[in-house]
Amino acid sequence: MSVKKRFILSIILLLFVFVFTAFAGETDSLKVKLNSVSGKEKIEILNKLAGTYWELSPDNRIAYAEQAIKLSEKFHDKKSKAVAFGHLGVAYNNIGNIQKSMDYFIKSLDIMEQLNDKDGIAHSYVNIGQANFYLDNFDEALEYFQKALNIRNEIGDKMDISQSFIHLGNVKAITEKYDEALDYYFKALKIKNKINDKMGISQIYNNLANVYLATGKIEKVLKYRLKSLEIVRELDNKWEISLTTYNIAEYYLKNKEPNKAYPYLVESQKLAKKLENKGLIRDNTNYFSWYYELKNNYPKALKYQKDYAKLTKEHFSEKLSEEITEMQIKYKTEKKAKENQTYKYRLEKARAGRLRLIIGLLIILLIAFIIYYRYRVKKKSALLLEDLVEKRTYELQKSIKALKNTKKELDKYQKHLEELVKERTKKLEKAQKQLINKEKLAVMGQLSGSVGHELLNPLGVISNSVFYLN
Repeated sequence: MSVKKRFILSIILLLFVFVFTAFAGETDSLKVKLNSVSGKEKIEILNKLAGTYWELSPDNRIAYAEQAIKLSEKFHDKKSKAVAFGHLGVAYNNIGNIQKSMDYFIKSLDIMEQLNDKDGIAHSYVNIGQANFYLDNFDEALEYFQKALNIRNEIGDKMDISQSFIHLGNVKAITEKYDEALDYYFKALKIKNKINDKMGISQIYNNLANVYLATGKIEKVLKYRLKSLEIVRELDNKWEISLTTYNIAEYYLKNKEPNKAYPYLVESQKLAKKLENKGLIRDNTNYFSWYYELKNNYPKALKYQKDYAKLTKEHFSEKLSEEITEMQIKYKTEKKAKENQTYKYRLEKARAGRLRLIIGLLIILLIAFIIYYRYRVKKKSALLLEDLVEKRTYELQKSIKALKNTKKELDKYQKHLEELVKERTKKLEKAQKQLINKEKLAVMGQLSGSVGHELLNPLGVISNSVFYLN
């Protein structure tokens, strides 16, 4: 068996560890809570149960996820439905039905993209990447893992970022780019230690051991695998125990120590059957063949090799790989069609927007022209009015000036008249005075010619005649 093949067999079962929610130990409390809730809260509990960290059999995970899907359809909860699709994808992968697994992962991704749920999209990318990794489609796997990392860096979730580093490290390791793989693993380990993620630390120890095994640094392999086993036994994680004991058995078989490998191999196979993990059962069958070959028991070695070949044909056929590839091409084609349709809609919307903008600008320009025209008319009218006012003002000022001159002439004429009147009055007064004096002289002459005679009227009153000049 090639180093590359052994690496795939040892790493493949780590691919679906951190999917959506929940970890071991929650199962019992979730089951109790499930009976006391309803509606959307019940959907949430069902999804948590479906995602419980490898404690439930695949059949139970499928049952809970399907219940969650039915309820989410009833309550029109698309997000919960997408999460349940993801759980179904993980479950079917664990029992070796990769076609169904990929189908559910793509359905989950489609909904997450509709909702623009970045975290959900990243999880879906990881799941699809893992399925491609499982089918040796490493370029596809690398593409999806990198997409997931880009989103997770944007979100800033340390746990998810570290998991993306692990996934990328796995692809680099399987494609024999070991230095790059170690770089990703140690980046992930730094984060795992910082956030005290023991399970994550255990997984990285296993992955480091795989790289050191592939590069011939045998002295480091057992060290990291035993450290990993110590952690998963402490956490009582059956899934990881089954994987780690499988990896330790591989180490001893490679070093031609079948007796040391055997107890680990038996423990791994026992847990794999309990967990109904067909992939691990198949891989352990191959290692049993290897074990009996080292023990020189060729009949049993041949029997296990035949069983291994049969399991491989059932679950990992070339036809299946082609179907999965076709499924991904169909998804990408449909996605591209949707993107083109969206682009066309946006283009039409943009055109309509530009047309509205142009019409709006024309209306604004028309209004501005009307306002400007009215302003010009008003300004012209104001100038004409101003000229008229100035002209009228000038005429009025001229008239006032003329009136003032006329008044002066009248005043002068009046003064002259007054002087003439005064002069005439003086002359009249002088003439009158002279006349009176003459009359007095005349009277006195008459009186002097009639001395001694008195004229008496009947009343005995002296009468003096006075003459007035008219």
